[in-house]
Amino acid sequence: MRWNYRGWRSVGLMQKALVIFLLFVILPTIGVGVLVQYWFNEVLRDQFIGSTKRGLDTVINQLEEETALVEDIADYLILSPDMRNFLRTSPPLGRNEAEIRKQNIAGFLTFQLMSKDYIKSISITGFNGSSIEMGEPFNGDESAWLHRADNRKGGIVWSAAYTLDSDWGGSERLISLFRVLNSYSETTKPLGRLVIRLDESSIENLLKSGVFKEKSFLYVLDENGETILQPEHLPGGFRPDGKLLRKLRTEGGSASTLTIGKARYLTFYRTMEKTDWQIVAMVPESIVNEETRGLKVLTAVILASILALAVIALIRFHYTIIRPILRLKRETNRVKLGDFSARVPIESNDEIAELNRKFNDMVFTIQELVEHKYKLELRERESELKLLQNQMDPHFLYNTLDMIRWTARLEKASRSSQLIEMLSRFFRSSLNNGRYRTTILEELEWVRSYLYLQQRRLGSKLSYSLFTDADVAGAITLKASIQPLVENFLKHGWDRSKPVNTIAVRCYAAEQGEIWIDVRDNGRGLSTADAESVRASLRRSSDGIVGAMGNIHERLSIFFGEGYGLEVVQSSGDGAWIRLRIPHTQEGD
Repeated sequence: MRWNYRGWRSVGLMQKALVIFLLFVILPTIGVGVLVQYWFNEVLRDQFIGSTKRGLDTVINQLEEETALVEDIADYLILSPDMRNFLRTSPPLGRNEAEIRKQNIAGFLTFQLMSKDYIKSISITGFNGSSIEMGEPFNGDESAWLHRADNRKGGIVWSAAYTLDSDWGGSERLISLFRVLNSYSETTKPLGRLVIRLDESSIENLLKSGVFKEKSFLYVLDENGETILQPEHLPGGFRPDGKLLRKLRTEGGSASTLTIGKARYLTFYRTMEKTDWQIVAMVPESIVNEETRGLKVLTAVILASILALAVIALIRFHYTIIRPILRLKRETNRVKLGDFSARVPIESNDEIAELNRKFNDMVFTIQELVEHKYKLELRERESELKLLQNQMDPHFLYNTLDMIRWTARLEKASRSSQLIEMLSRFFRSSLNNGRYRTTILEELEWVRSYLYLQQRRLGSKLSYSLFTDADVAGAITLKASIQPLVENFLKHGWDRSKPVNTIAVRCYAAEQGEIWIDVRDNGRGLSTADAESVRASLRRSSDGIVGAMGNIHERLSIFFGEGYGLEVVQSSGDGAWIRLRIPHTQEGD
């Protein structure tokens, strides 16, 4: 068990997810789906059987009512005075009275025919020679049934289905009631015969309305098992026999399953109380399957949809959880090997995305710290090299320039003397005793010396102004942070088309303890595309910026920290506006 546990721990995350989904999602879903399908089939089968029973009971009750109404007609005719007098043998009726009796009976029979469409015709034949024929006229042999009725001596005889020719055209299948009409006062004295013919198709359709009309098979048998009504196309020549009827009677009202050939049938059995007819209805199980096929398909579709959703959930789980974790593992290994360009994409706002975001921030912070430390060390090495290169005694340079300046004065060349003095100040400020830090005021003095010399070269074409608040004059800045911007203007921003090129430097305190140094000119400036490119490079990293602006931004960011440096406020064909942002710190802070 311990070995298996260790083996499970060594399995990959994707394999674990597959096993978990297989054991706890897919297999249970299939098992539950099969059980639900089986249970659902049984429920649907029971519902079908129950609905068929109820429908069959309903139509049998209706058929019993219809046959009872037919028998009631026969009973009424026996009790009717008009009928008794119309059929009597003595004393004979007069012609007028016989016609009146006949019209009364005909009116009653007409009403019955009009109100009961399943009655095709009614025939009354008296032994006195009188007769009444109402409804559709038929011709054919009914002697067998008449003979049975004579033997019953007033009892009702229901025939099996038989065929007669109609005078209205064609032949008809009928089921008829035969009865001898006896005298009401002398019950053993026959007066005539009554035949009420019913449409077989009406009875069959009525019975089949409780089951399925097209594919079901319906048998109507009398109390002796003789066929009264049977389907035209028997399944395999089948006919219910006495053994089957006894079995169906024993099982009561439950549905039986009967196999005929290769087909299986649900068999229903009912009896009619007044006529003693036995009803056997056979419904192919294929109909049950067809009726429930839609629900089975729906169940299968639901099961397939659940499985599909489970697979989609697994795929989604892989892409939203497993894959990001594996990708995070891969990028962590890259960081471990010293590759700080490793990043993981953030594609959502969930916990995994938050973890990726924290990882990216961590790697970026580590990269910044490493680069910051590396650049500081590099700048220290450069400063040490420059100090070594500048170890020559600066007093030699200053003394030589002073000698030249005094020689110019002795020769009364005051302008040359002044120029040499400003050049001496410029060199003294640039050396700054080897220090890389200076104050804003000292930096502006260096800029003033540079602009003075340039103005003597360019004359009235150059105009400049330098301003600083007294509160920020002693604030710390880096050496060569303003002068390169001024020099950059004279080298690259000078507009020869303008009579006067102006540059202004303004140093003042801003909000949140910052000092802003604005350098504005009216030169050629930067194009819109170049200005946006410089701004984008400043936002990303100073590594992409070359020249004076990139050098100044990088040095200020390294020395003062992130958020400080250079920014392009405005640039167009009318000039450029560059701003330096540094913290307000004094010497000793």
